Amino acid sequence: MLLNHLVNYMDKTRVFDLYGGLRRKITKSQVIILTYHRTGPMTDKWILNPLIHQEIFEKQMKYLIKNFNIISLNDLTEMIANGKIPEKAVAITFDDGYKDNYEYAFPILKKYDIPATIFLSTGPIEQKKLFWSDEVSYVLLNTELKSIDIEDIGTYQLNSDEDKIKASISVVEKLKKMENNKKEFIIKDLINLTGVNIPSRLGKQNILSWNEIKKMNRNGIDFGAHTVNHPILTNIPLDEAKMEIMNSKNRIEEILNTEVKSFAYPNGDFNEEILSLVRDSGFNSSVTTISGLVNAVNDLYQLNRIDGFKDFHILKLNLCGLWGDLS
Repeated sequence: MLLNHLVNYMDKTRVFDLYGGLRRKITKSQVIILTYHRTGPMTDKWILNPLIHQEIFEKQMKYLIKNFNIISLNDLTEMIANGKIPEKAVAITFDDGYKDNYEYAFPILKKYDIPATIFLSTGPIEQKKLFWSDEVSYVLLNTELKSIDIEDIGTYQLNSDEDKIKASISVVEKLKKMENNKKEFIIKDLINLTGVNIPSRLGKQNILSWNEIKKMNRNGIDFGAHTVNHPILTNIPLDEAKMEIMNSKNRIEEILNTEVKSFAYPNGDFNEEILSLVRDSGFNSSVTTISGLVNAVNDLYQLNRIDGFKDFHILKLNLCGLWGDLS
């Protein structure tokens, strides 16, 4: 029975690989922008952002080198702007600015001379402080409470790590939909309710430093803007959104002494007003979390991306477009 399952799995994998190769030859102009957040070993249960082990990440990069043309996001968007869609092109991006990008992803990128773009939220870097979503997850995973009632959010059982992880995911998703001031108030109240002290060292341990960013920038890594405080831009006033967008751009340019050309919408949320703000702020492009390949008709300020899935075979389906064919 196990042997039959293995044979069937191998047959399907072979079919997918053959189909992917054929599709790439036929649709030579397909372009992919890959999204990652964190790379490395899972050392903390409270980490919510997608994390891919460095060995799997390296395996993916070797596959991309063999089957695609890896180019920088800035080069890609310039080509698209000029009406030139490169054949089988892939651009690598990371969101947020976690330290494991430097510790685990950067050595692999450097080893294979692969360009990449990291979108930075400058506030956590400056303050050496966790993102608010990480703070929520940390206090819920480390509280001794067996249940918690969070105003305007809900009641959650916290009897096990599994309960706590489910609660963290739910609370973070609900907070994302709230106005910024209300969200911040609830987070402060949540920290008080749990009685958990967030160690100051966690920010320094988990968030990139400017020195690390400078070193990567000298070695083929570009940096884009991702706001200052990672708010959902559609949940805040337009003037505040403009400040978040421009201040992050200006700060990165000041530190690196180079133009910041690309922007990533926090959580992928934007509307026509936010899109116009980004376009008018001097960026050449912006990326979304909308899943899909990139083509000549894509608005440069609404570029699709594909998640760098942990499952290597699902990633292959996405890369060749088969996932879209099947859906």
